Parts: sequence; structure tokens; C-alpha cells
Amino acid sequence: MSSGRSSGANSPSSFADKAAETIQKNFRGFKDRLKAREKAAFNIQQLIEYSEEQDHLNLNKFFLRWIKLIKHTDNDEMNRYISNSIQDDFMKIREVDIKIEANYTGIHLNEEFCEADFEKLVNSFRNEQILHTRYALMIINKAIDYLKNLPNVNEINCVEDPEPENYENEFKVNVVGDLHGQFIDLYTIFDLNGLPSRKNIYLFNGDFVDRGAQQCEVLLTLLYGLVLYGGKYNSFFLNRGNHEDYGCSVRFGFKEEVMTKYCLYSKLLMKKCAQVFVLLPLMSIVYQKSIKQQINRILVVHGGISKDTDLNMIMSLQRNKYPSLDGTYSGSTDLERKEKQQMQDLLWSDPQNSFGCTFNRQRHIAKQFGPDVTEAILEKYGFSLLIRSHECKVEGYEFHHNNKCITIFSASNYCGGINKGSICIIRPKQKLEIKQFISPGSGELDKHRVELFETKAIRGLKRLVFANRNNIREHFKKLDPKNTGYLSLSDWSMALTKAMGVEKIPWLRYRDKLVDYNPKKNMVKYESSFDNCDILYTFTTEHNDINDALARYKETLVALFNLIDDNHSGTINLQEFANACKIIFLDQNEAISDEAIKSMIEAMDTNKDGKIDLAEFTQAFIIYT
Repeated sequence: MSSGRSSGANSPSSFADKAAETIQKNFRGFKDRLKAREKAAFNIQQLIEYSEEQDHLNLNKFFLRWIKLIKHTDNDEMNRYISNSIQDDFMKIREVDIKIEANYTGIHLNEEFCEADFEKLVNSFRNEQILHTRYALMIINKAIDYLKNLPNVNEINCVEDPEPENYENEFKVNVVGDLHGQFIDLYTIFDLNGLPSRKNIYLFNGDFVDRGAQQCEVLLTLLYGLVLYGGKYNSFFLNRGNHEDYGCSVRFGFKEEVMTKYCLYSKLLMKKCAQVFVLLPLMSIVYQKSIKQQINRILVVHGGISKDTDLNMIMSLQRNKYPSLDGTYSGSTDLERKEKQQMQDLLWSDPQNSFGCTFNRQRHIAKQFGPDVTEAILEKYGFSLLIRSHECKVEGYEFHHNNKCITIFSASNYCGGINKGSICIIRPKQKLEIKQFISPGSGELDKHRVELFETKAIRGLKRLVFANRNNIREHFKKLDPKNTGYLSLSDWSMALTKAMGVEKIPWLRYRDKLVDYNPKKNMVKYESSFDNCDILYTFTTEHNDINDALARYKETLVALFNLIDDNHSGTINLQEFANACKIIFLDQNEAISDEAIKSMIEAMDTNKDGKIDLAEFTQAFIIYT
């Protein structure tokens, strides 16, 4: 007997089900498209970051070539002037004379490190308070003393716990990737995973500073934790990253932040931080009891490995001999060159999908290593897994090389981006756990956030295209022998891919934002690729070579110029340049001579007014790179 209610294909419930299915399908499609846009913008942003690192290395080469090409002159009066002017302010400051002012409203720390003060420190940094110079120096000095006694390679036990009851669930090693001065991510990690303890071990895998807004706070927290929990429980470890380097810290923001927050004492603090950087261990080995009761040895290093990785050399070299690993010092002996190359490979290398070991073209330093290299090094030294960091990933992590290599990146929404952060948790007799997170206030992925990030990425890509326009034009002209000014969309995309040397940029996706495109003819006016690139010319059009260099290296050159220009006059005088040279070449075995400094500034000063302006600084860069 019929109930009077239809259940056929055209019933209301059937229409409702179809409508719901359509809505769900469209929503999934929307999310998929959003993820695709996110990944495309992310690839652009990664290209821009690699380009910044290449610029930084080129600038280092520029200074090295100055040293090799200048002619020494004799001028006793000038030499005495430079020698007198070079005395750094920090040499006149005694730490014992640094007093805590009556109006200081920040936290106070005890001389003896303790858990209560660690929590107080973390919470004060979460509230964006600046720690007093006296306490900052206390932390750094204790860390230096502690680091001096550490080996090049940390050894971390995840096999047996001194309190074995239920340790398989409670005992863990948390491997944290790049933080880059994003203190909120460090706070989130502690909040989600607990503060360090005997059973809750932390290993921070480099790149603590540069780019973020709270680099000082991240570094001071980690150094306090190292001394306290490392000394008390053997449960806190640090690996050196490629940004724990004096050269990188000048270019990518750490020195500027120290100068802003600690003013008069900034040079003293930077000198101390440079000592910390060179004393950081180079890698860690985590010993884990496997499910099958075997002992796994897990290698944790910031960048990666190469076919030449020599663990015996790494364990025995004197790591504090190499303050800068970014190219400013090549080593004076064969052994020094080999040792420095070992360290560069550890801190700067990246995995690649193809077999073999090649020069790292995307960073212009160290290596790219394939799955065969990972397999060979792991087998040679008895490791079961390689954990590394060094590269931002959309999901906060990525598996490589048949899951024998894992990238862990812990700075979520890196530099205003849209990526997750993650850590890797190692427990005895359990599989590895990857825990993802997004720091509070960032929000989940949505259309508005993707559009903002996309806009920022495309603006950066346009500047990069303009900076490389001469090389790109050559590729355009080859595909347009009749000089029509137009190319097919596919030829335009292919030319950009070849000229820029990158495969992951979706030029076709962004054609409407990058070039004048005629959809009916499927043709582009390729010269319009260089329009609206947000390039502000500093000089007149007769200085085209200078403008080209500024377009390519603007951020690096201007940042360095402003750091050298201590009094912000817009020009660099002899004293400022001499100070900068002493700092830039602090890693040279033989200090740069006063004669060399005088020759350098005279060669740069083309209008002979005794000062260097940005045009002269840039012109010298063009000539000697």
C-alpha cells in the first residue's frame, strides 16, 4: 500500500540529494583550484628566495675580487687614520659596566638558570618584550662556554629512558626545522608538544635567525634552553644552519634587528653571536630502538649531504675555524678547502629527484644529491634515515628518495606565506610521526589569503623577470627571427623557462598578469613582459648598466649600503667603509690591510669627493663581478 510519498528518481528527496552532491563537488573543485593556486604561488616565492641567496653570494664574490685586484699603496698618514678609526665601539664597553636602568620594565633573570625563568622568558617574548642587554649577554656568554665543550656531532638517545615505566609512549625526540625568527612558531611548538624535559627531548635543526620579526628572541630562547636543559637533562640540542653565519646575518636581517633592539650594544652582541654561530654542532645522530628491537641511527643535518660526505672528517675538523660558509673564505690549504666544502655541503645542499650529485644551481653553492647518493651515504655509515630542513614546504614537510630522506620546516606561513609548519617526532619502537601546525592568528587557507600571497609572489616574479631581461630578450629574439614583436603563448612560456632556468613556474597560469595577451590569436606581445615591474630607478637613464644591476641586486646592494652607512648620510665615508671591511672579512686568516681599504675606496670614488654614493657602490659591483 502506497504511503502517498514518492520515492522515484524525480522525488524531492532525490533532487535534494543531487543538489547536495553538486554543491559538495563544486566545493571540492574550489578547494582543489585554491590548492593549485597556492602551490603555483609558493613555487614563485621559492624561486625569489633562491635568487636572494644567489645575490648574497655574488656580493661576497664582489668583495673577494676587490681584494685580489686592488693595488696596495703606501701612505703612513692614511694608514694611521684608518687604524685609529677602526676601533669598534664594543671594545670600549665593559660588560660589567652595563647596568639595568630603573625604568626597565622587562623580566629579570637569575644568574643560575632554572625552569621557572625559562617559562618566564618564553612568555615575555610571546608578549613581545625586549630582554635587557645585560641578560641577553648573560645567556649568550653561558651558551658560548657550554658550546665550547660540545663535539661536532650531537648524539641523542631515544633507546632507553632512565625511568623506563611507560617510556615508549612518553619518551620522544622532537626534531624542529627552520624557525627563521618566527617566535610564535617556537611558542606554538612548546605549547603543543610540551616544554623540554628528561623525556621530552628537542633538536633544533638550524636557521634560527634571519627574515622573521623576533630573531633575537628565538635565538636567546634556544640558547637558554640549551644551557639549562642540555646541561641538566641532556635533552636540548642545536644544529648549525646556513643562516647561522655572519655573512647571512648581515644580508638577511639579523644584524639589522640586533642594531634596532640593542642600539649602543649591538656590535658587542653581534660579536658574541658570531662566536655562538661557529661553535654550533654541525649535525646530530639520533639512536632509536625500532619495532623489531634493532637500533636505528638517524642522521639529522640542516641542508643535506653529497657523494663526498666524510663523517670522519666532519667529526674531527675544528668547526670554529670557519665563521662564514657563504663563500667569502675559500681556505688557504687543501685541508681547509676540503673541510669547508664538507661544512658547506651539510648546511647548503638540497635533494634532487634525478640520480647523481651535481652543483646546486638554484643556490649557487654546495650540492644537489639524488636518491642513489642518499642510499650510498646511509649504507656507508649505517644510517636508516636522513632528516633535513633548509627548504620551505607547503605542508611543512616532504618525503624524498624512497622515504629515506625527509624535509622538516617549522616556520608556518613563512614570510607572510601560506605554508604549514611541522616537526618530526621520534619515539622508541614506533614509527616516525609528522605533526603539522599553523601558528595562532594565521588562519586556515582561504581565497583571500591565497590571493594576497599570489599578488605578492607575482610582483616579485615581475621584478625578477625585469632583472633578467637581457638574457630573456635573447631567447625571445631567437624565437622571433622576423622581429614581429609577438610570440605564441607556448613559445613565450618556453623562452622564459629556459632563460630563467626553472621548471616549476606556471607562466601560462599567470599570462594575464605578466604579459599583454591576445586570446583570439593566442599570441603575446613579449616586450610587455618587462612593463609594470615595480622597479624604481635611482639614477638617470644614462646609467643603464647601474640601473640593470640595481634591478637584479637591489635588495642586497641597498641593504648592505645602508648597513655600512652608519650615520645614514646617504654616502659612505672612509671610516664607515673601513669598519665594514673589517667586519666582512673577519673570517680571513690574515686581516685585510689598511692599504687595501684605502685602495678600494679610492677606486670606488669615481668623482673623487672622498665619499661613495649608491651609484658608485653599484658601479663597482658591476665591474668586479
